Amino acid sequence: MTKLILAAALLSISYIPFGYAAANPQSGNIVVHIAKRNYFHPVRLLHPYLDVWHMKGPLAEKAAMSALQTRFSNINECSANSEASVVLLLEPNVFYNAQLRVFYTEFIARAYTNAGDPITQVRRETEQLGLLSSTPKFFIEKGYISAMNQTIEALLADQAFLSALDKNTPIKAGELCNTLDKLPSETFYY
Repeated sequence: MTKLILAAALLSISYIPFGYAAANPQSGNIVVHIAKRNYFHPVRLLHPYLDVWHMKGPLAEKAAMSALQTRFSNINECSANSEASVVLLLEPNVFYNAQLRVFYTEFIARAYTNAGDPITQVRRETEQLGLLSSTPKFFIEKGYISAMNQTIEALLADQAFLSALDKNTPIKAGELCNTLDKLPSETFYY
């Protein structure tokens, strides 16, 4: 009976994403933007017998915002009248390998301070074991959270990103987000 209780406790803890909560969140004003195409065009998760489609935007946004809010003091979503020192463009991706039963989740983060080239780009991918036939959103969300935490760690080690946050020069994020929506997405070959 004791082994059963211990196994149940370990199983319940396994869902809790690894806490990256900082005692003192990084200061700076960041606006997060995920391209609109991620909210309107679902991707098909490959499986020989199942037909599962996933809308990347809502689940990726939920995972990204929760991870970012624990590490930064001022995080907002992009809106028409937003102002920030950095606009963080996030591009989520997910792929399912049916033979290995692995979800591959990825975030590509580009930080912008104006409409030109990004000041930095980070790409992090994680693997999450799970079955497509059994609550795929659960496994995808765990993967997105893990990928976002790795992305945040890489951004916190990037000097260009940190100096843009320290300068705290406000830009019109709403206009920049509309421009970023028109950028082409990267092509992936798995």
